[in-house]
Amino acid sequence: MSLILDGTNGLSDVDGTAAAPAIRGTDANTGIFFPAADTIGFAEGGVEAARFDASGRLLIGQTSSYDNATLCVTSPSQGFSLITDGGTTSNRSRGGFYHPSVNTFALNVDGASGVLAFTQNGTERARIDSSGNFLVAKTTVVGGETVVGCIITTAGRGLFTANEEDALIVSRIGNDGTLVTFTQAGTVEGTISVSGTTVSYNGGHLSRWAQTTTAKDDTLVKGTVLSNLDEMNVYTDADGNPVDNEQLNKVKVSDVEGDANVAGVFVNWTHDDQHNVDEINMAMTGDMIIRIAQGTTVARGDLLMSAGNGTAKPQGDDIVRSKTVAKVTSTHVTCTYADGSYCVPCVLMAC
Repeated sequence: MSLILDGTNGLSDVDGTAAAPAIRGTDANTGIFFPAADTIGFAEGGVEAARFDASGRLLIGQTSSYDNATLCVTSPSQGFSLITDGGTTSNRSRGGFYHPSVNTFALNVDGASGVLAFTQNGTERARIDSSGNFLVAKTTVVGGETVVGCIITTAGRGLFTANEEDALIVSRIGNDGTLVTFTQAGTVEGTISVSGTTVSYNGGHLSRWAQTTTAKDDTLVKGTVLSNLDEMNVYTDADGNPVDNEQLNKVKVSDVEGDANVAGVFVNWTHDDQHNVDEINMAMTGDMIIRIAQGTTVARGDLLMSAGNGTAKPQGDDIVRSKTVAKVTSTHVTCTYADGSYCVPCVLMAC
């Protein structure tokens, strides 16, 4: 039996059921009642709408808690539930939107691992990991390149993996123009643009990785002319096992005047982390700068060949030959080195 506080009729003894609230206003079907020991219920229209249970948990649209949640909110149609501070033996702090029919979280904040997971029909579709990286159809950044899906890291990197289809589609509609812009330190260095059915690669050159027969040589400078060798680049996996290489050969500084075996020009050194080897980034065709020896004069339009010392010099005629390395596009000196050699813009024709 419970004591009823009736705003119309005063106090009386009635059963503390949802149909007969213990504290009510003029509506006998709506008010506060006590459905069980140490439990406070809230009724509306004769039906329990919410309760504080004996453990002090607030349950709205629900009479029992999922995973001991301190707050459990369920829609009348038994759709998604909002659960906070739930916990199991293996997962002591989590919360989110829970769906009873599939018995899983749709949005799960896991305090133990720091993961925010998004689930659909019982299957995780995406997550934000403890480092803030956003992953779709993947659960870890490590080794993620072999799993279909995408990763956007807090460092601004993007990884897209597809199985037997395009991994990235860049689409521009409405008019012609830039598809992709490349910048360095906020300065635009190149673009990929579309005009009608023509796609243009602007402000760049074709390049490849090359190794040398000796250890990394930090004295090499940008624009130095390089020559092909028969020896191939060597790659090994993490266990030291050889990795196949079909086409990448080693190079050296060109040491033959009029060298017909020129491979390209030096851009910079880079380290291949996957195979733990130092390699040259070598420009082969397109916009670049090329190194000219001190005292050698070039003019715009000159065809260049190897001077036999890592620099280039005028070829002496205007016929493109097997020894032709590049064509001078400007006499503007972009940089000068300690030995007096300098670089000018050119279009490479090494391949």
